[in-house]
Amino acid sequence: MLTQYLDAQALAPIIDIMHQLTATPEDGALLKRLFETLDGMGIWQGAVLTYAPYIAILMSEHQFHEPD
Repeated sequence: MLTQYLDAQALAPIIDIMHQLTATPEDGALLKRLFETLDGMGIWQGAVLTYAPYIAILMSEHQFHEPD
């Protein structure tokens, strides 16, 4: 849905990381990159979370697995 409704070029970093996560969903480094990239997306962050709400689920689950 991200590429269908939003500017795929602007979201390319997020989309690339998500494609990589399909191959290695348990890769903590990729999850961290996803969260850091999303954090730096500014106004696009809301749109990404609207059309890919499972990212918010990943973020909420990840906070319980990563020690501070």
